[in-house]
Amino acid sequence: MRIIRDYRAIVILLVIALLPGCGKQTAQLDIGPDGYGKTIMANGIRVLVNHDRSTSLTAARVLMGGGVLTENSENNGITNLMINMLLKGNDTMTAAEITEQLDFLGADVSSVCYRDYSAISFTSLTENFDRVLEIISQSLLSPTFPEDELGKLKHEVEGDIKASNDNQAQASSKLFWKTAYGDQYYGLPTLGTEQSISSITVDDIKKHYQKYLGGNNIIFSVATDLPAGQINAIIHERLGEIAPEADTLTLPELKLQDEKSGFIKYDRNQSFIFMGVMLNHLEPNEVPYLVLLNEIMGNNVGSRLWYLRQKEKLAYSVYTQYMTDKYGGVFRAAIGTDTTKVKVALNSLNRDWNRLIRDGVTMEELQDARINMKNNLIYYIDRKSNRANYMAYYEYMGYGYRFVPDLIEMADRINLDELNEFVKDEFTEDRKFVSIVGKR
Repeated sequence: MRIIRDYRAIVILLVIALLPGCGKQTAQLDIGPDGYGKTIMANGIRVLVNHDRSTSLTAARVLMGGGVLTENSENNGITNLMINMLLKGNDTMTAAEITEQLDFLGADVSSVCYRDYSAISFTSLTENFDRVLEIISQSLLSPTFPEDELGKLKHEVEGDIKASNDNQAQASSKLFWKTAYGDQYYGLPTLGTEQSISSITVDDIKKHYQKYLGGNNIIFSVATDLPAGQINAIIHERLGEIAPEADTLTLPELKLQDEKSGFIKYDRNQSFIFMGVMLNHLEPNEVPYLVLLNEIMGNNVGSRLWYLRQKEKLAYSVYTQYMTDKYGGVFRAAIGTDTTKVKVALNSLNRDWNRLIRDGVTMEELQDARINMKNNLIYYIDRKSNRANYMAYYEYMGYGYRFVPDLIEMADRINLDELNEFVKDEFTEDRKFVSIVGKR
């Protein structure tokens, strides 16, 4: 009888050993009635899921915390090089083989670096999702960082840097951040500079990878029609081997600069201006204020700043933007104008900016903005790729992976007096910066 019991025990152990993910603790993934779910893997990776059967597509994002905040002026651009080099070769595939396989699978893959994080995002047919994730996970686990591929990538990035410097809107945007924060943290360009990336070596990139690629610094988000059990098994199989530990990101000492205006001379007939305020990190209930102000001030035809183009004939381009970062935020207006009209355009921007602070917005403007805000957000999250991206982004920023649906629900609860009080309190002169690329 003992021999039989021992034999049965051996059989059971063999069966368990052959199961996917054997020996690993698999966290339960539960999808709520709203189609959203979250779990944390044993290695610390936060997994965010949106279940949507509307299409047989799956979109996902691998977000790694840090971005430009992990850099200085000497190695500026290293995170962008690293996140792109991850798909330039691994222990089992060359860069050409990775590209060929992803193309064969019909996967749309992109690598990006921002101020707070870097990410690999991809969309594929759901039937190909497991294989696409297998290729990407292998690149996360065993990148080879080939020297020749780094040389080619640097050449591409140098071209992108030159193109962005030649584009007045992009150049003015980079100048705006540099004017506000100087040559550190959020003031550094995401691509780096030609000078900084020229000295970055393969060893530098390997060290950067080893410091910051770890489960406790990764968010994986996915919008898919796969059932919860299946997506959970795939993710744990493909990402479960990633080491848990990454270096703790240092809280940046963000200091706004004393000089409030930046200028780069371009000998052209057009100039581009950014003007706005740098904010502290916003509370969740404050983010809708920026979304609504964007609708009111410059996101639509008929918004306040549209008058500068339609009536005053000052602009070939005019709009507003808002951004929420992990340690700050910004609301700014942009205007592209004839170089002979720069002073007039600045005066008009300041006039409407001061009017916003002094008089606030009206109830009619708020009501219209609520409608536009909800419509734009609903349209935005209609695509699975956008959903996967925003889930990871807002989770990392500290607002939670369901924040866009939350914003839609919050729109009707915004109080007019509170919105106007927020503008008066936050849109102060000591936080206001201007960048001009062109002539003045």
